[in-house]
Amino acid sequence: MAPTRLSDADIQNLLAQLPKDRNATSLKSFNNDPACEIPIHRTNVFIAGSGPIASAYAHTIIDQHPTARVLMAEIGAQDSPIIGAHQKNAVKFQKDIDAFVYTIQGALQTTSIPVPDSYQPTLAAASWAPDSDSLVINGFNPCQKPSVNLPANAITRTVGGMATHWTCACPEPHAEERSMNPIPNEELDDLLQRGKVLLNIHTDQFDQSIRHDVVKNTLTDAFASDPTRNVANLPLAAERRSDNKAYVHWSGADTVLGEEISNGTHPRFKLLTETKVTQLCYLGTEIRGVIIHDLKADRHSSVQFVIADAYVVACGAVCTPQILWNSKIRPNALGKNLSEQSIAFCQIVLKRSIVDDIWTNPKYKEAVDGHQEKNPCDPLPIPFHDPEPQITIPYTPDYPWHTQIHRDAFSYGDVGPRTDPRVVVDLRFFGKSDISEKNEVCFSDKYTDIYGMPQATFHVERTENDAERDHRMMNDMTNTANLLGGYLPGSEPQFMAPGLALHITGTTRIGTDPATSVADPSSRVHGLKNLWVGGNGCIPDSTACNPTLTSVAIAIKGAESIVKYIMMRPE
Repeated sequence: MAPTRLSDADIQNLLAQLPKDRNATSLKSFNNDPACEIPIHRTNVFIAGSGPIASAYAHTIIDQHPTARVLMAEIGAQDSPIIGAHQKNAVKFQKDIDAFVYTIQGALQTTSIPVPDSYQPTLAAASWAPDSDSLVINGFNPCQKPSVNLPANAITRTVGGMATHWTCACPEPHAEERSMNPIPNEELDDLLQRGKVLLNIHTDQFDQSIRHDVVKNTLTDAFASDPTRNVANLPLAAERRSDNKAYVHWSGADTVLGEEISNGTHPRFKLLTETKVTQLCYLGTEIRGVIIHDLKADRHSSVQFVIADAYVVACGAVCTPQILWNSKIRPNALGKNLSEQSIAFCQIVLKRSIVDDIWTNPKYKEAVDGHQEKNPCDPLPIPFHDPEPQITIPYTPDYPWHTQIHRDAFSYGDVGPRTDPRVVVDLRFFGKSDISEKNEVCFSDKYTDIYGMPQATFHVERTENDAERDHRMMNDMTNTANLLGGYLPGSEPQFMAPGLALHITGTTRIGTDPATSVADPSSRVHGLKNLWVGGNGCIPDSTACNPTLTSVAIAIKGAESIVKYIMMRPE
């Protein structure tokens, strides 16, 4: 099935009839059926996507331009009354973090699934079976070679995107993780600090936790003789609730948008949900409009058209280049230089000696005594609602990986009924990969994903340098784990499936050379004066840290360039 895309002739016909009258509300349909006219939306800035990066664009533009109107379109539904809220803010998940695993699993849709072998030896002979060796199933990818796939890569299609379930880890990138960024260092430093404010990043929200304290102290003492290992609090986009300090408000897209926009009451912001952005229509160097489809309508009445002064595509590191490709906007670097992180993972149960020390440490006496008074039969000294540990050992040139030593819900890992979750600690170490133009995501003109867009196909291989780094990283993780306790059965040290980090970068990278980058340092697409891109795909570097903070910083710069562009346009 061919992707949802207008022909060149249809686009020319559409652009030719664009009304000069700003009050016009529709266009003629492609078959000239007056009953199927195409509605027009008019705005100053159109944004495709609703995650934290798209939200950073929206917030900055509305904040800095006194009259600019923003129209945002999201392919997914709005699952919370607050636009883009983190689902982990629900009390039920804060009381039972392991239950949140199923929410994450339900939110993720795998990007590229090879077609399975169709032969079934036990299938009844009377049943239908294909004559060929493989099936063609909607949503599966006949072009994907398993050995170069990112099989665990997935997309979250909902208002707020991945930020509805992310871990909120926001480490600042090391100098080696920003060496290729074309934004000058001093300016990038300032943008990162502003990004921290938008994301509401803190490092002290778990300091009152006994578990956090004992894990941090154990590792600090163990690494005291190595000046390169600085055990620290994990920077998190999170803050304790003012009405109940037992709970945390985890930042989502709503945090970035701000209260008035996320509550849906800002007069200059509008959100279209379950709306698919399929194609940017351009003439020369200018985007003249964008085709969107209301997924709730039937296919004959779903098509709508948006006219804006500026356009932003911020739909993730796969869906952003997908939309550009479908629009026949295909810079040489589009989808290339893809970098994804490896993950080494394990879970441990705290050493008996560490737990015993909690009983006798005067620092914890008041909390332990209070807990035991209420729960005299509990064999553990740790209060039931003691916050989880949130520790990191930051990236250094000698140890070039990002670490998270904590407890959180992911789409993997488990705590069985025979293990008390209070003594379980997760270790997740994230490794970077060498930049290679050959590592890419490409798109098909023949096959589509389940939304009718060009099917994404990965070709990603790790280098020998990557393999050596990964081996060292695994060794470092196991050494660190052994300081804390024994492995939880079923969660022994392992590498996770490629793509599971969900931290792809480079596919719409920014740079100064149009031959090797998709957009300029302000994220404006080379060769087009009013199209910007946003998201982790804009990062040109190989990173080990969570890329969200860097992407928000880049988006702030992009949004400010849009404000300048709009202000310079004639009325």
